[in-house]
Amino acid sequence: MNREIPFDFIFDYLLPIETITKPFFGMFAVYHGPKLLLLLRRRDNEPDMNGVWIATTPDGLDSLQEEFPALRCKFSPKKGAKRKDGAAWLVIPPEAADFEKTAIHICELIVHRDPRLGRVPLPTRARR
Repeated sequence: MNREIPFDFIFDYLLPIETITKPFFGMFAVYHGPKLLLLLRRRDNEPDMNGVWIATTPDGLDSLQEEFPALRCKFSPKKGAKRKDGAAWLVIPPEAADFEKTAIHICELIVHRDPRLGRVPLPTRARR
């Protein structure tokens, strides 16, 4: 099945860095080297999950949400809980009034290596 990558305008703003895009559980993951930056999702099932997903860490959640009111928290570790991978996700929903503007600004921050954006996933275990 050859699906088109949604929200592909972001790649115009990520040009200064080398990115790789891979299918990822019905979405598309955008990497810079080993660092997972974004997930892109536009599907008919569960439309509330659609948008540009931003990989961050618990430390980046609050400041990014304060800076970008359009961001919605999709996953945040419970206060005090420490996940081994430090995963936290914010999403720009496609119906947000400033969707494209926010996505472009996030891409610009990625290019300038904002430490709040992206994370290196833990290596997966080899299957037996």
